[in-house]
Amino acid sequence: MTQAFDEAGWNLVQKSLSQNRTHDVTLMIEGIDGRFAVMSKHSYPPGIFRSPSGGVKPGEDFVTGALREAKEETGLNIELKRFVYHATLDIGYRDDVATWESYVFHATTEDLDLKPTDFKEVRDTRWATRAQLEALVLKLRETGNGGLIYRGHLTAASLWSLNNEFQVRQAVSKDFPGIELSLQANKLDFSNVEGVVWWIAEINGLTAGIIGLVIHPDCVELTNLVAEPLYRGRGLGHALVEYACDQWHHVELRKKINLNGKIVPNDKLWMLSPIPGYFLPVNFVEAPKAQLPASLRQKLTTAPFARWTGMRYQPYQLKK
Repeated sequence: MTQAFDEAGWNLVQKSLSQNRTHDVTLMIEGIDGRFAVMSKHSYPPGIFRSPSGGVKPGEDFVTGALREAKEETGLNIELKRFVYHATLDIGYRDDVATWESYVFHATTEDLDLKPTDFKEVRDTRWATRAQLEALVLKLRETGNGGLIYRGHLTAASLWSLNNEFQVRQAVSKDFPGIELSLQANKLDFSNVEGVVWWIAEINGLTAGIIGLVIHPDCVELTNLVAEPLYRGRGLGHALVEYACDQWHHVELRKKINLNGKIVPNDKLWMLSPIPGYFLPVNFVEAPKAQLPASLRQKLTTAPFARWTGMRYQPYQLKK
């Protein structure tokens, strides 16, 4: 997405970039009655509200940052439910361009009272129904302010993701021709479809995305993530990765899908990616090439993987 900012908005972005902050965490916080928490800043026009958000501090875990921002901007104690949306914004100001990313989470809370603690940032908070959120999207767009227009886009896309639940199932042999066509269309390796464990995401009975899992002699690799064009940019890719990771950590499932009988001495999940930043919110961390299993190091020596990055799954654990 591309959006022009005014001078004030551009200066705020530059301030964040100077602090090595290039993204924000945005929260769709749902209360027990189905309404969502929204907030307004002192600089906003009257009646303008949007979902709370904030920048994750350098070195701060995404989940930690999300919980902190929720507390500061709403006073709510939240539970993160799932990742719903990722957006990349190219911000234009005069002849300059800067890139910003937003990661949107769905969260729930049992708290009833909105009591923000960051009064320097927050002017007001309130609860909004889904219909009121849709009306706020229009108001945000009508401001003509680039930053608020972008916030309206995030809200609209996130509501779509929440309203269009998807189902994930493990693929069977009759799915392989369709998977092969999808891989071929996305210029991915489709030479060994039957040697991969696949999961398929479906929305309203239609295939929305796929992800595969390959068992190597020395590691387990997530591979060939595809979100079909209609569903791209709506958080589906992150959700598929999270689902596959959760499934792999069930011992009985690992036994069931290890069909080739190979011994896996290191059962951590790995992946190779040309866009490592996309997978940081779903607990994959970049790994130096020297730390990669031999099978993945070898893969990186061949085109088109030579410039890809190795990543290791590292589940987040809340501190006790």
